[in-house]
Amino acid sequence: MGKFNDIDLENWRESDVNTDSLWLIGERAKTGKHKNVYHGNFIPQIPYQLLSRYTKKGDVVLEPFMGSGTTLFECEELGRRYIGLDINPEMIEYVSGQVDLFTNDSEYLMRNCNSASATRF
Repeated sequence: MGKFNDIDLENWRESDVNTDSLWLIGERAKTGKHKNVYHGNFIPQIPYQLLSRYTKKGDVVLEPFMGSGTTLFECEELGRRYIGLDINPEMIEYVSGQVDLFTNDSEYLMRNCNSASATRF
């Protein structure tokens, strides 16, 4: 079985991945592009922990409810590719404006869609 993350197992104690069974996360991270502008968003530490544990650099992350882009911004920081879908076109526009201008546009795909749309990628 291949490696499914970038964690150095020889030095896992030095990583910032929470290895406890219960994650006690302090204050919401407010660094970078995280701006709590949308209802129902979650703290960035959650996708950071999950992406660090279960993906590696270059992997593709699919998010069917992208909202304000919390997971996308963590993908940017960790070098993951991203596909985001959302029903709200205003949020697609907002998040698109936040994507780093120096990244390759093909690394991030965002689309407005809902269960009644016939959007093709």
